[in-house]
Amino acid sequence: MTISGEVLRNMRALAAKQDWVVTTAQLRAAGAERADVRRMLRAGQWLPLTRGSYWIGRDARGPSLRARVRGLLLTCGSQAMAAGPTAARLLGIQGLPPDDGTLHLATLHATIRNRQGVHIHRTLVPDHARTTLRGIPLTTPARTCADLLLQLPRAEAVSVLDSALHQGVLTSADRLTLPTHLSGRPGARQARTWIPLANARAESPLETRIRLICLDGGLPPPVLQWPIPDPERGRAFRIDLGWPAQRVGTEADGQGPMPPPKPSTKTASARTAWPPSSPA
Repeated sequence: MTISGEVLRNMRALAAKQDWVVTTAQLRAAGAERADVRRMLRAGQWLPLTRGSYWIGRDARGPSLRARVRGLLLTCGSQAMAAGPTAARLLGIQGLPPDDGTLHLATLHATIRNRQGVHIHRTLVPDHARTTLRGIPLTTPARTCADLLLQLPRAEAVSVLDSALHQGVLTSADRLTLPTHLSGRPGARQARTWIPLANARAESPLETRIRLICLDGGLPPPVLQWPIPDPERGRAFRIDLGWPAQRVGTEADGQGPMPPPKPSTKTASARTAWPPSSPA
């Protein structure tokens, strides 16, 4: 006996509202039997996510991060939310360590515990630090960034702040609230010293790391995205990091070198540039 067409239609209609995820309880309520679920899993048409949830989508790439988080939260209940690296990835923030597949949740509920692929952060998240993203509960951008300031090494923490500010995920007003989100938490004193290092003009984690190396080496803070006009070609080039007073710029992650200079033009490659004239 195969699962009925009506049950499948009902399941897909519900799953379409939940990132193509359904739970064991929802399957039973729709009339699916355990044997039906096992057959769909064996056939590869459904995929198990976390305990008690399944992905029934048809995307060849498999379940997305949102789907995996949705499956976990549907089985944990309303007392949990995405947090830390998982919240940051849902928000589109870059600069994080490589993703090892672990999902991070914040909750104080004692029945939700760590298990393989799931890390629970036992922390109180006040109402003003909670939000939703297309139906998925998670910590706000400010709380997420504050949490990561406490969890990550300096270079990665500042990279996260740069990315969040550059993309507008973290606003200037949000940035001012970061010390409040850090207050009273272990590591807050050190984390607060990293906040002034963030710069919304940074366009990649590599730029952030190079900027920090320069600052640690005693160089003055660079101008980010420094425009260098080229009147002869009627255009301007842009250098990732520059020191206009010294007429020096460094390109962190450009796609290619600048056009070859004419003999009379003192312009080097994309790695270091000596502009022919001071920027306007």
